[in-house]
Amino acid sequence: MHSVEHMSIRRHLRLVDKLMLLTAFAVAASLFLSVGWMAVAPSDPQGAVSLLTHENPALMVVEALALAAVTASLATLIAGTRLPDVGIFAVALGLALTSIRGGTATYLLITMADGDSGAERLLAGQLAGEALIWTGVVFLSMVISGWVARHFQNGQGRSAFGSMQTVAFNPPVQLTELAATECPGVARRLGVNINASQPLSVRLSGIKTTLVTALVAIFVFNILVSGRLPQSIKHGQVIFAVIASFFLGVWVSKMWFACRTAFWSLLAVPIVAVLGYSWAVSANATGGKYAGLANVPMSDFLRATPIAFIASGAMGVLIARWMLADPEPLPEEKPVSQKPKRKRNAK
Repeated sequence: MHSVEHMSIRRHLRLVDKLMLLTAFAVAASLFLSVGWMAVAPSDPQGAVSLLTHENPALMVVEALALAAVTASLATLIAGTRLPDVGIFAVALGLALTSIRGGTATYLLITMADGDSGAERLLAGQLAGEALIWTGVVFLSMVISGWVARHFQNGQGRSAFGSMQTVAFNPPVQLTELAATECPGVARRLGVNINASQPLSVRLSGIKTTLVTALVAIFVFNILVSGRLPQSIKHGQVIFAVIASFFLGVWVSKMWFACRTAFWSLLAVPIVAVLGYSWAVSANATGGKYAGLANVPMSDFLRATPIAFIASGAMGVLIARWMLADPEPLPEEKPVSQKPKRKRNAK
């Protein structure tokens, strides 16, 4: 069994590390924009990527799960020793890119609700359920990443694609830094005994981290997207708002609570998505000059499709965890002892 006392640290990436990370993310982008797009493409060429716009939603989910497993495995093998949870980020990046290739949430608002407040509330409930399905895709990548790291890497940072030089300020990722090792059932299968070595206070700290991250993300997201004009529902704006919201959520929660991995922060993403869409179910119909317009949502959370929200939220969490991790102290240099020089007698 591995010890769970190892905390995630900020790493000083060398050029080769950055190249390996870029390679892993490029592979993920290529897979999702080619094979992935064929799996999740909506029936309407102008449609948004969603289970509601696909002719066979069940097949779409199965293919997305399979692609996520392959992508997470490859990303972990290529760059899993450079940063923790690279496989999760690669899958989230791929999902976000496929959502960008499709239409925005405006398509869902117009085709599914068409200005009817009752239909829009029904749509919000359906999107809340879909968000949980995409959460399952992301969490599958978490499990697969942990399994690949457990079986194809060791404590010295070895992987199928070579080994990473172990230096004091850039050590390879340890198994206990992965988010999967904080899932009770998964952790035990990965060889991490969390029940025996984690006190209740650690779990409570994780739950508090989830709650604080979720509350801050909701607050920031509403600030970033509120007051926008109907025609301003753009992919880039929504994805930036979600990433920034969870980045700040992790930053605030980290000031108060310490967590070993990104698991508890990732848990906040589906919570915020479900709460946001559920709020739209009970929200009042749009009034004023925008009353009855199909492309004006009752809630700001309806500006994001579930796949874009879950993927961008996971990316925001991991970026924050990587950038805000505590730096590893550099080793102290020992002073070099010099032999005293003999003075030559002056003639």
